[in-house]
Amino acid sequence: MKKTILAMAVPALLAAGTASAATVYDQDGVSVSIGGAAEVQIIQTYEFDGEDKNLDVRLDDGELNFTTEVAVSDSLTAIGFFDFENEGGSVKNSDLYAGLKGDFGKVTVGRQTTMWDDTFINEDIELGIEGVDKGGFEASGDNVVKYKFENDDFWLGVAHDLDAWNKDAKANENNSHTDFGVGTTVAGVALSGYYTTQEVKGGSDSDAWQLSAVYSMDAFTFGASYTDFEVDKKKDKSGNIVELLAGYGVGDFQYYLGYNFGENDNDDKGSNIYANVTYKMHSNVKTYAEVGFAEKDPKGGKSDSANGFLVGLEVSF
Repeated sequence: MKKTILAMAVPALLAAGTASAATVYDQDGVSVSIGGAAEVQIIQTYEFDGEDKNLDVRLDDGELNFTTEVAVSDSLTAIGFFDFENEGGSVKNSDLYAGLKGDFGKVTVGRQTTMWDDTFINEDIELGIEGVDKGGFEASGDNVVKYKFENDDFWLGVAHDLDAWNKDAKANENNSHTDFGVGTTVAGVALSGYYTTQEVKGGSDSDAWQLSAVYSMDAFTFGASYTDFEVDKKKDKSGNIVELLAGYGVGDFQYYLGYNFGENDNDDKGSNIYANVTYKMHSNVKTYAEVGFAEKDPKGGKSDSANGFLVGLEVSF
């Protein structure tokens, strides 16, 4: 997930890990840019319940995107964006939307993420929140109408999926998904709040909210968040999650240490700690390593713990 709250708090740190688009056309108020990334990992994932998972090469990211902006007037710009990603050996169009932006903010319609995609402050690479069911809340859709306004100190947004989970239009007709987000920065502390509600025809309705705070001081970052989620009549998918985060950046290195704890309403519990380091070899090249430890403690069951680790390389433009 994207980290809007950190983008406000520590943009310099994020710059090291963000793909930069290349402008290939810019004339008469029309600009076209291309961005993308190739990322691979050698990873040992967590092994729970007697699993035996091999050390694996993970093709984490193969992405190519195009952005078009057209200056309609001095105060209004039309935008179009589409993105292709490699998933499971096949190429998928993950984003395809168009809209308008100006001093009023930005309105986009189409296949895109919603505001809930910006939740969770964890800075893990792959070995983050584990051991607790997070309820399966959607954070994207094919029929999303989204509005967002932001300036240097404040942002707010709302998104609505008109026909959520629409892989089968008839089966998912009348499903809906709406979420909201708001944030501000006060004395170096980036504060944000989110709320999402999801209605499933013939299924369980659900809602969730999250509050978070991230404090940035020179090269240091400290953060905490609390998330509460509720799925009707499903205690194993309802509960809460607490996140704690610490980061330190020096030169071309960025270090993160995180701790997460979650508990479902059926008293299943899980916790996780991770640590990672990223080295910026070039503005478009980074390499990283991460280790993690996770524990599951199901009610009435046997506790189980596991370790994981990975190293990776990303080349972007």
